[in-house]
Amino acid sequence: MTKAIAQTYGTAREYRLQIMYAVLAVCALLVIAYAVNVYSVISHTVALQKVQAETSALTSDTEKLDSQYLGLSRTVTPDNLRKYGLQEGQVSAYISRTASLGSVAVRGHEL
Repeated sequence: MTKAIAQTYGTAREYRLQIMYAVLAVCALLVIAYAVNVYSVISHTVALQKVQAETSALTSDTEKLDSQYLGLSRTVTPDNLRKYGLQEGQVSAYISRTASLGSVAVRGHEL
């Protein structure tokens, strides 16, 4: 056992410079990976904030348009439409609902 420990110590002493460089290289790779991950998180956060700002702007624009639509739709009456030359249409053909048509429609079959 003592011989194995001595041999391991001797091998480590011979290659200690290479071992140190390997450990430093692994540390450098981990630092680079950490920096890339931090940059990725920051860039995704900035992109998310931009999207949220655009979403809130679009929501407020939509609400404004919705309120304008509701305001305009309240003013639409049959009398106002007649001012612009619009009138109620006349039904030219009326299809009466027969008993057979009603039973077919209730069952859901196509005509």
